[in-house]
Amino acid sequence: MFDINRLPKLNSECFTYENYESGWWVLLDLDYSDALEVSNIMRCVKKYAVGYCDSGRVSVRPKNNSYAVMFEKNGERFWFHIQKWEFEAEEI
Repeated sequence: MFDINRLPKLNSECFTYENYESGWWVLLDLDYSDALEVSNIMRCVKKYAVGYCDSGRVSVRPKNNSYAVMFEKNGERFWFHIQKWEFEAEEI
């Protein structure tokens, strides 16, 4: 399990439409099928995540039971939603 509280909480205003990434797996060098595996997502969270916010608080695509997680890789910041259960289910 990865404890989301190890990441800094970010202001919900940091999660903008401009840095939302629907094709996030490409930026994290994953194939789509690899992106379906929770363990692969959690490895990327551990390596590239820089902060998070409860997804219900963001103005862009708010969701319940998810976190909006901000990543930084190769000088680019982007975010996407990760369901809360994924953090509870994974052993790293």
